[in-house]
Amino acid sequence: MQEDQGKRLLLAIAISFAFLFVYQTYFGPAIQRPEESEQTTTESAEDTSSVVELEVLTPPVQPALSNTQATSPIDRVTLAASEEKVITVQTPLFKAVLTNRGGVLKSFRLLKFLEDRKDLESKVEMVRDPVENGLPLGAEFVDAGGPLGFRGFLFTTDGESLRLEAGESKSITFRYRTPEGLEMIKSFTFSGDSYVIDTNVRLANRGSETVGGKMTISWIPGLGPKVGEKDTRSLATGRYGYKGAMVLEGNKTRKIKSKKLQGTTVLEVLPEWIATMDLYFTAVLMPANGIDGALARKHEDGRVEVALFSKFRLKPGTAKDMEVSAYVGPKDMATLKAVGPSLAKVIDLGMFGFIAKPLLDMLNFFYRYVGNYGVAIIILTILIKIVFIPFSTASHRSMKKMASLQPQINALRDRFKKDKEKLNKEIMALYSVNKVNPAGGCIPILVQIPVFFALYRALLGAIELRHAPFVLWIIDLSAKDPLYITPIVMGGTMFLQQKMTPMSGDPKQAQIMLFMPIVFTAMFLNLPSGLVLYWTVNNILTIGHQYYLNKTTRIATPEPESEKKKGKGKGKKRANKE
Repeated sequence: MQEDQGKRLLLAIAISFAFLFVYQTYFGPAIQRPEESEQTTTESAEDTSSVVELEVLTPPVQPALSNTQATSPIDRVTLAASEEKVITVQTPLFKAVLTNRGGVLKSFRLLKFLEDRKDLESKVEMVRDPVENGLPLGAEFVDAGGPLGFRGFLFTTDGESLRLEAGESKSITFRYRTPEGLEMIKSFTFSGDSYVIDTNVRLANRGSETVGGKMTISWIPGLGPKVGEKDTRSLATGRYGYKGAMVLEGNKTRKIKSKKLQGTTVLEVLPEWIATMDLYFTAVLMPANGIDGALARKHEDGRVEVALFSKFRLKPGTAKDMEVSAYVGPKDMATLKAVGPSLAKVIDLGMFGFIAKPLLDMLNFFYRYVGNYGVAIIILTILIKIVFIPFSTASHRSMKKMASLQPQINALRDRFKKDKEKLNKEIMALYSVNKVNPAGGCIPILVQIPVFFALYRALLGAIELRHAPFVLWIIDLSAKDPLYITPIVMGGTMFLQQKMTPMSGDPKQAQIMLFMPIVFTAMFLNLPSGLVLYWTVNNILTIGHQYYLNKTTRIATPEPESEKKKGKGKGKKRANKE
């Protein structure tokens, strides 16, 4: 009897295993293995040619999905928190505040920079005036039917507030799952000595239906002031410098200006980075893995949101990772280069940037020794002036030769005032006889213009000068002179320089040139005092050099043509007499 019962038990077990085998083989969901990963073409109205490789779902925070897990009811219920939780991450560089409502940054304060230099608690805030349901590093999934959400949803998290020192690195993870089984897992990794936030977003399909669409990671809203608002962060230079979105495509930067942007613009190629910025600070999104493209979106307030996105289709039991590195910090050349050489291109130094960058490096070099950026500007200006002394000397001598010919040129103007063509020929003949190049005074100056303009651009938006004191009343080299003393001194030195410069050409033109100091003074009243200091010191050095040249340079007064002809005539008469 017991033997029959044993046989029946074995038979029952065999039948059960057979039933499970047949069910799993012919009726159960397919098991995905790493070696069976396939490439699927994204079927989207925007792009039907993008091909991505879907990985087997193996989230780092939980076991890999099995056949039963992929379709079990417990994995298709909503996974959400019941209340909002705020997590703080503090390092020597910044204090970040994250919220599980959307799994985003709620605040990001730069601890080494102040909004108001008089208020030591006013740390620079990189999350400025957020828009409704929009905060930085938010992720959103959109399918053919529209947004599925995740913005504003309460993610679960077991993360706690962190305090990191230099060299330390830790992560915080958020999770949310929809009733359909679509799960988002967001991880943020912070370092104690870097402004970079490594962001990983995994979208997992735990349901039984294939889903497809686009997922974005964005910095919203963009930096910079709203349309019509004054940019108080840029102080006196609020009207200057670029503030908006920028991308690096290939090796060239391109500005995405708010005025020209309508709605959402999808970039044609995946850039090396896409950024939003004001004059001194920037938030840069750098694609690391699983990114297909970038976009810029203009909001009603005029600010430009930047984002990276990925297009894909997810079969049941599969997942897709998006990895993005976000730099959120100052537009400091050394700090940016430490993250990546190409990131330094965020600092817009204009067409002469290849000159401006080494000048800015030299400025920081001098600062390390003197400890005052105002003194460093003076030293750098003196050095540049010394380098260009040969050019300035050549220009001065040429202009002095031109000035010595002015009486004869004026006589020619009176003689041929009704015949402009004849006048020009006579003037050129006069130059030729006296070996004077009319462009000789301009060419040496043209050689110096790129350097002067490059230094101008470098000082205009240099974060090194922000809140940097000089002496006495100048407590911020990035702000205008509160007493307007340096612009007035600059105008005075420019006027004296004009008076000492040998005048040549049209007298009316020379009189007009004397009005230039007034125009420049008006222009420089609201420019950064560090820039005005550079221009003033350069004028003083030029005045000293011109004074020396006026004392030491002797230009022989050319003999008038009439006297030359008389001399030749007398010589002929003497020859005849002899």
